[in-house]
Amino acid sequence: MKVEFKKDESLHDEIKVEVKSAEQDSTINKLLAYISKFDKQERSLLPIKTSDRIVTIKMNTLIKIEVQATSLTYYTTEEVVKTTGRLYQVLEVLNDDFVQVSRHSIINLNYLESIENGFAGNMIVMLANNLKTDVTRKYLPELEKELGL
Repeated sequence: MKVEFKKDESLHDEIKVEVKSAEQDSTINKLLAYISKFDKQERSLLPIKTSDRIVTIKMNTLIKIEVQATSLTYYTTEEVVKTTGRLYQVLEVLNDDFVQVSRHSIINLNYLESIENGFAGNMIVMLANNLKTDVTRKYLPELEKELGL
């Protein structure tokens, strides 16, 4: 990766970031997301609107999030919260401790205990509180990269 700085006095108090690559892949998308979040204050609470109230979950207690159709389930160290929504929208507001491991699941790496072989070539992640979820072959390389493997 090549990084360079160019002075442009016409920008005044603005910063313009330009990312160039042969193609836009997952690494580029992750970099763009990181840059866009750079100036924003990271929140430690995640507000979740349920059918009868708004619940706030501390991100450091969130173990995993699963989706079935449009039903989202948040598993924390203390409770399980159910609501509706889309998994990709939740992933956008989470910090770097979270990684998507399948089309239907996001996990918090801080609660990962082990990764085991599953059926049909998939892997299974074992999480705190006796929770587990599948890791599909598509998302396994990203999980391994996040773990430094």
